[in-house]
Amino acid sequence: MAASALTATLKVFVTLSAFLATPRVVSSLGYAWGTPGNVVATRIDLGPPQRCLPQPTPPNLDAPYDVYDQLLSNPISYIFVRSGPQPAFFWLGGLSLAGWNAIAPYDCGALPPIPTGIPRRPRAQRTQRNRNRALAAALLRFQDLSDPPGAGGPFAAIARQLLAASSPAGVFQLNPDCSGGKSKYNTPECVGIAAAEASYAFFQAAGYNVDGSRTRSFNKAAFEDYSNYVPKNSPWDLPFPCNYQPLHETDGRGKFMITYPNLSYLRSGVNFTLLNETERARTVPMWNCSDINTYKREVDEILAYSATLNDTTKTQAEFLGGGPWWLVAIAQLRAAKAWSTTDLMAFNLVQILQLDTMILFLKEKLFHDSVRPASAVRWLYGSSPVTAYGGPGVGTTSMPARDWVPYILTSHEAEYPSGTACWCRLFTEWLTLWQGGSTSISPPITFGWPQGCSLREPEVGPSADTFFSLGSMEQFRKTCQDARVIGGVHFRAGVTGGDQLCEGIAGGVWPKALALYPKLAGSKC
Repeated sequence: MAASALTATLKVFVTLSAFLATPRVVSSLGYAWGTPGNVVATRIDLGPPQRCLPQPTPPNLDAPYDVYDQLLSNPISYIFVRSGPQPAFFWLGGLSLAGWNAIAPYDCGALPPIPTGIPRRPRAQRTQRNRNRALAAALLRFQDLSDPPGAGGPFAAIARQLLAASSPAGVFQLNPDCSGGKSKYNTPECVGIAAAEASYAFFQAAGYNVDGSRTRSFNKAAFEDYSNYVPKNSPWDLPFPCNYQPLHETDGRGKFMITYPNLSYLRSGVNFTLLNETERARTVPMWNCSDINTYKREVDEILAYSATLNDTTKTQAEFLGGGPWWLVAIAQLRAAKAWSTTDLMAFNLVQILQLDTMILFLKEKLFHDSVRPASAVRWLYGSSPVTAYGGPGVGTTSMPARDWVPYILTSHEAEYPSGTACWCRLFTEWLTLWQGGSTSISPPITFGWPQGCSLREPEVGPSADTFFSLGSMEQFRKTCQDARVIGGVHFRAGVTGGDQLCEGIAGGVWPKALALYPKLAGSKC
């Protein structure tokens, strides 16, 4: 770097550091917070009701999608709703890596992204049943490792019960003998177990605090933060109006907690699975939060959407802003395109890429450390009246700004950039590449809830069956970005930044995807 460029860079860094380190009074607006100690609350999503979630069903080992649904898709959906993002983010990548590593040896050319030591299986063993047995064993073993029954984890126990009742009866081996040499891989369950153990070891070595051993030797807590991150703002005041504030989270029934940041993966520089060096170095500049007019414009858009919430916009916010929408999309795509189990697991590599990009956008979130709308609305308007959604049975009303809460749960980390917008960009570009460049979605992907199945207002909303369809990549991305703003958890600048951060990543990874699954490049067995 030239001396002049280095000097300019240092000046920018010093200016930025001074800006971030100083409480800011940006105009006569703002600092309407009131007495410190009056908290900003975010609501835990209590739905959907159990009847609205997919029910565990013993898989048919001769069917193409049963094992995927029961041991990968459903657990991720449940853990998002019931346990939150810390384990869910890890599982969506971990189960996907273990699953692909188990099924790849049963293809003539597919490869695992990491070394597993599993030899390619001979042609005679490449049956649908063997693929499913290996896949099921991998998913079960990974759940055993990362959700141990001794720690109160229910998912591995449920998976074991489902496989014990799988059909054809007596085919799946819950406790196979994998003590032999290479011959053990003639047993599909041993292939799956080896794939899962290699995947779990990879994530442990990569820096994930999966079992809590990176923070303590005794009384370990999985996914405990070891980044030593300390927020500038306390949960009780906002002297730094552009910076993140931990919120007080409540279930609305008397349980309160201070939110915990999703940063446990970042301290030692977690290794990526698919991203190359260029993509790992991506950054996105922060929006001009210090300008009061810009700040006000971002906040006012949030409140305007809140004031016009209806069943359709609520459903958009819940699906594309609050849950694993990509699993719903994958289920519809596979049926329409008649994918094989191996095709499905190859497309599902997008979930490994999601985990990689999560590391990317969390690093940006940690760097920018930006304020969430829940705090910004209170800081800007305090007790002044605003028009916004007042909850079920109330609807749009005038209220003190300090009483406003986002429609959906606020994620437990800084606002900028939006991870959901990044993932929507990533998913649509991945799908475009799978379709040979087509940007249409045919048939359209449909999201929605039956009456009463709301994530946010279970049994109350929606008032009638409510669904919406997305028929193009552009429409998908726009609706996705809008959903986060509608839900009150991201500013427009945040979703724009997330989209920009991840634009083109799928294309950069695509050559690696073709190497992992040569069928995509036209190779035939």
